[in-house]
Amino acid sequence: MSPQIMSRRILRRLSMGRLFWKLFAWLWLAMMLSFVGGVSYLHLTGDRDLPASMAAARTATLLATAEGLLARSGTDAAVVAIAGWNADPSAPAVALVAEDGRRLVGPPSALGQGGTRRRVEAADGRLYTLATGVDVVDTGDPGPPFAVPLVSGGLVALLFSSLLAWYLSRPLRQLSWALHAVARGDFSTRVRHRMGSRRDEIVDLGSDFDRMADRLQRLVEGRQRLLHDISHELRSPLTRMQAAIGLLRQSPAKTAAMVDRIDREAERLDSMVGELLTLARLEVGAGVIARERVDLIELLGAIAEDAAFEAEACGRAVRFTAQGQFVCTVAAEVLCRAFENIIRNAVKFTAEGTGVDVTAAVIADAAGVGDRLCVSVVDHGPGVPEEMLDKIFEPFLRLDGAMTATTAVAGFGLGLAIARRAIESHGGRVGAALAPHGGLAVTVTLPAAAGPAPPPPRLA
Repeated sequence: MSPQIMSRRILRRLSMGRLFWKLFAWLWLAMMLSFVGGVSYLHLTGDRDLPASMAAARTATLLATAEGLLARSGTDAAVVAIAGWNADPSAPAVALVAEDGRRLVGPPSALGQGGTRRRVEAADGRLYTLATGVDVVDTGDPGPPFAVPLVSGGLVALLFSSLLAWYLSRPLRQLSWALHAVARGDFSTRVRHRMGSRRDEIVDLGSDFDRMADRLQRLVEGRQRLLHDISHELRSPLTRMQAAIGLLRQSPAKTAAMVDRIDREAERLDSMVGELLTLARLEVGAGVIARERVDLIELLGAIAEDAAFEAEACGRAVRFTAQGQFVCTVAAEVLCRAFENIIRNAVKFTAEGTGVDVTAAVIADAAGVGDRLCVSVVDHGPGVPEEMLDKIFEPFLRLDGAMTATTAVAGFGLGLAIARRAIESHGGRVGAALAPHGGLAVTVTLPAAAGPAPPPPRLA
């Protein structure tokens, strides 16, 4: 493996999906909004109360110091200290008042309405009053309540969690409903259009579900149509056999003719059942059929030679053109049956006096992975309507108009269906197109590695 391919695979594994980035963005946005809201609240409330808080804290310190001086050192020490504090213009004014109402120190503004008053017993046993104009001096204030940012963060998380849960659960409920509908047998259920215009992995899952449901619907409808066609095809020879038996009982003289008729219908039934079994084996899986290593070009040459011998008897020809070899491991019996059906079907519908051109060529793969075998079978018949080109490989298909016969060999409509199953089981493709001269051109492409290798035989 080249380093470029390895690096691309590693990058694909490391890359996150669209749903991951949506969840990441939602959760990140919710956390950021909660964080920004809480920080903004604390910041705004802190700035608003900061001057008052600082004045209250400083005043509380001054009053506590003055109380201590009065209680331990007396009035003189407290007066000197308070006078020094009041000399600072930025400091809150503090006054000391004696019991008889005499102001010992401090401006009259400290004794105005409001503020704080504290009665203190001095060292000499007398009572004094400390007064200040600041209302709040309690330093035990816890500041802004933290319940507000917690509640706001919880509300933001609740909102975003609800939106995220709705965003994820809605398409999942649609998928659950669709799965239950398919489980009940309603294969026409589709879910992608119910998910709106969103773009993520859940929508991709819905699209995958729609493709799966469409495939199941086509398979079930194909099975039902196949069973209907099988019952119709089996009923016809059985009806003719019953009619022959009835005529035989009524007219014993016609015994030989009726026995021949019954024998032909029995052979027809046997041939049809054989083709149905082949089709069933191919749909079960190519691994059930034994494989061997063969040269497909040589195999095609032998098939074309046999078809040319048969075509010569009815005034037609088969021309085979090929070069080289194409050796691979395939289910030779199955592919031989597929190419025989395609070539003999072309011989059946080509115009009398014309021929079928079979061309095989080995083409190198453009990606350099391996070679491919391209086989083209072109007849000179009436062709098919253009809208039927994709349907001629379906079982029991019959065409209207001039081509009233079945499109496949033996008149059962199974030959081209078997050919398509056989070729697709080997990893190949088969398609039909209108030839330039009006006939039908069937093209088969097979890879060199034609499907998985067969399992080794089990030892007894």
